[in-house]
Amino acid sequence: MHPAMIYGPDGPLSEAELRAMRLDGVLFDVGDAFLPADVPETAAARALSLAVHLRDGFVVSGPTAAWVHGAGDSRPRRCHVRPHVPRRMRAPAGADVVLHDGVVPASEIQIFAGIRVLTVPAALVDLARMQRAGDTGAWVTALAGLDPRQVSPAIELLRARDRLPGKRQAIAVLESAYDEVTRYTS
Repeated sequence: MHPAMIYGPDGPLSEAELRAMRLDGVLFDVGDAFLPADVPETAAARALSLAVHLRDGFVVSGPTAAWVHGAGDSRPRRCHVRPHVPRRMRAPAGADVVLHDGVVPASEIQIFAGIRVLTVPAALVDLARMQRAGDTGAWVTALAGLDPRQVSPAIELLRARDRLPGKRQAIAVLESAYDEVTRYTS
């Protein structure tokens, strides 16, 4: 998707004009931006709508990555990111951005329209590590429900990591999410 297809608050149209066009049915909301009504909402469109929150060196992670991949109807209130470079990063001042620790390896990054996003298995790992044991969380279940086959590579990612805090709990969360999304399909 070309960035010219998405209209954001930093573009040539004011927010009032964009909202009026949405009311007229010409545009629809995608995160913090707008798309023409005849353009499908894709992962690339969702990723591009986050561009105003991102700096070079950030990777979209956690619930925001799940939303980019198609889980959930609306973007999480805050944009979750992680660094993919080994230098110290800071979240933009005044932005609704949550910066998580840990550098993301290149093998766990997928690029949509120039925006770096965690792959589905890496996003599942990220989300599972945020949950408590016995609680799969809505984002884990929604992302696992899109393609349950992605849960197994996520568990393997966790098992391959040494000395990771919360590793066993995260594996239990992913196994529970897999059981939940495949309960009625087997």
